[in-house]
Amino acid sequence: MKRIPLISSIVLFILLCVSSSYWVMRLIKPEIRKVSVPQAVKPVVDVDSVASLFGGVMLLDTNYQLKGVIQANPMNQSVAIIGIDGSPMKAYTINSEINGGSDLSEVFSNYVLLKDHGVSKRVELPNEMTSSSVTELSKSPIDIQRSENRNPNRRRAFDR
Repeated sequence: MKRIPLISSIVLFILLCVSSSYWVMRLIKPEIRKVSVPQAVKPVVDVDSVASLFGGVMLLDTNYQLKGVIQANPMNQSVAIIGIDGSPMKAYTINSEINGGSDLSEVFSNYVLLKDHGVSKRVELPNEMTSSSVTELSKSPIDIQRSENRNPNRRRAFDR
C-alpha cells in the first residue's frame, strides 16, 4: 500500500504530459490547406498502330493513291490501279511488287491491302470514286470461251 501514491502520481504525470502535448500541438499547428488533386490525363492511343500488333490492318499514310479496282472472280486475277508519289498510274496484279518491298496482297471493292516488309497496310479508294471506279468481272476470259463452245447450235449474227 505504500506504493499506491507513487504509482498514482506517475499515472497522473503521464496524463498531464499527454494532455499538455495535445493542447500545445492543437494551438501551434497551422490550418490545413485544401489541396486540389491533379486530374489524371488519359493518354491518346492510336488504334491503327496497335491493331497491327494483333494482326489487324494499318492505314497507309504514304503517297500511294488508289484510283481504281478491277475485281475478278478468281482473286489472283484482280487488278488495282495505283499511283506512287505523283507518278503516272499503273495497273498492278496480286503478288506484284509495287515499290521497293511493297507487294499487292489482296484487292477488295473499296480498298487494297499491301504487304510492306511483312506488315499489312490498307489503301482506300477516295470517297467520290467508290461507286464509279469499281468493276467486277464474274467470269474469266477462259470461262467466256467455254460458254460459247458449249452451245454449237446457237446461230451468231455473222453466220446468217
